[in-house]
Amino acid sequence: MNPELRPDFSLPGEDEIFKEMIKLTIGMMEKSQNGCPLRVQHAKANACVTATFEIASEIPADLQYGVFSQPGQLFEAIVRFSTAQGTIEPDSDPTARGLAIKLLNVEGQRAMNGDTEQSQDFLFVDHPVFPFPNPKEYRDVIKYKSIPLIGDLLAFGHLLLFDYDQLKIVQEIRKKTVASPLNITYWSGVPCWLGDAGDAVGTTGQAVKYSAVPPAIGAGPADPKKLPDDYLREAVAKQLAEGEAVFDFKVQRQGDPAKMPIEDASVYWDENGDAGEQQSVPVKVATLRISKQTVTSNSELEKRCEGMSFNPWHALKEHRPISGLNRLRRAVYEASFSERERRKKTA
Repeated sequence: MNPELRPDFSLPGEDEIFKEMIKLTIGMMEKSQNGCPLRVQHAKANACVTATFEIASEIPADLQYGVFSQPGQLFEAIVRFSTAQGTIEPDSDPTARGLAIKLLNVEGQRAMNGDTEQSQDFLFVDHPVFPFPNPKEYRDVIKYKSIPLIGDLLAFGHLLLFDYDQLKIVQEIRKKTVASPLNITYWSGVPCWLGDAGDAVGTTGQAVKYSAVPPAIGAGPADPKKLPDDYLREAVAKQLAEGEAVFDFKVQRQGDPAKMPIEDASVYWDENGDAGEQQSVPVKVATLRISKQTVTSNSELEKRCEGMSFNPWHALKEHRPISGLNRLRRAVYEASFSERERRKKTA
């Protein structure tokens, strides 16, 4: 079986890697100032806002699954903009930025057994690939990073000696500074299946990745160190006080599985094939519209947002996440959220 053509499977040893990653993740969980546990990743919310998600009026037939099955349908949504670290740092620190979209009141068969949420979650960062190709490579780096005092140095040395391509991606991400979360492009990084809920993954449908693209890409700040620690929230608040922000939500189909693999998240799915031929141009399927609104810290919306679980497995079956890293996310995200809830009760 070619796993790139029929990707609903597990690799030998994955369960042990997942158990180890759960233990490492919970061990890295930090506390906020009020004693409540932070998210291990994307701990700092730059803003939490309400939005609508309008399905395009015309969508190619092979993409009309799940929430994309009804052209013109409108969903209410909650959107969380975040910074990638697991600690609260100044916005001037170069790192990845996140976008999490939760569509509300989404009915249908669920991708994950026992999922009681009626939502469809889409998670993004502002880099098109993940540094680590699979759960094992990711686990190896996290093991080094979790060692007290010298973890970061050990992880850097490991990547420098054994996985220099991964180190280059990490370094690219750590150069990123942005002026506003509303003016950058976001990518899902890891793929999902888009297909009929009644069929097994790999029969009817295709592997896809998602992106969210603003009308204009903004340049980074000239000197972010001179800006306030929470300048990204201020940028969102200022822009939405004056008017709306929109993103084109796009789907990119998998082309050649050798060049656009599922089980290696560090490989960029190029839009162009050999000799400049178009390989897989993303197709707009929806508009994320963030209306004019007031954005303040510690608002009721933000409190609600911070209590939510944003998880790619909160999804319709037609949008089932695939790949080893998504299987890892299913295990770790659920365990992490449960641990956060447990610690809140004892804080």
